[in-house]
Amino acid sequence: MEDCILVIGAHPDDELLGSAGTLKRFIDKGYKVVSVVTALGRKEEAHHIQHLGRLANKEIGIEDVIFLGHANLELEMIPRHKLTKEIEELIRKYQPSKIFTHHYGDMNIDHQVTFQAVLTAARPLPNRKPIELLTFETVSSSEWNTYTNDKVFKPNYFVDITKTIDTKIEALKHYDVEMREFPHPRSYEGVKYLGRVRGMTVGVPYAEAFEIIRRVWT
Repeated sequence: MEDCILVIGAHPDDELLGSAGTLKRFIDKGYKVVSVVTALGRKEEAHHIQHLGRLANKEIGIEDVIFLGHANLELEMIPRHKLTKEIEELIRKYQPSKIFTHHYGDMNIDHQVTFQAVLTAARPLPNRKPIELLTFETVSSSEWNTYTNDKVFKPNYFVDITKTIDTKIEALKHYDVEMREFPHPRSYEGVKYLGRVRGMTVGVPYAEAFEIIRRVWT
């Protein structure tokens, strides 16, 4: 089986905002990447958002996009074990070596619930290969919460996306209905500026940053 990565976001566009440049690099190296979206997104866009999501993911080479279809902003209303079980089933099916998901300190509640479900589903178990768990930052959520030690995004893993930033922006253009005008952070300029900031942090033109939850060297 080819090495697989899951990226799990709460809403359509979340799966690419924080990690599309990195995922493109993995795809170019031969990894299979599967996108999972746990909630539906805004009801105004419900009639076409899944189609747009598939186009956006295909832009960077992701063919498998799974929509779990839970109600927008209501993930906290469903039993946590239900969402966890759905993610566990996907882990069993795809056997990922890495999972990218939301940061635990995001302001959006759906992001927080998704992280908790992923954290539980990816827990280390006997006779299952270790799964690296990394969290991405989601513009207009990660930076909008309170800046306390238990909430703030603390990047400790950086990926040079200088060669893939343009592909990331092209992918996000399929999600144009979700993008906003600058200086909103969820704008094309905002995404590129954040890439610049993260890049300057490590001495490259553009980067994506992640906070490692669990990484295992075997």
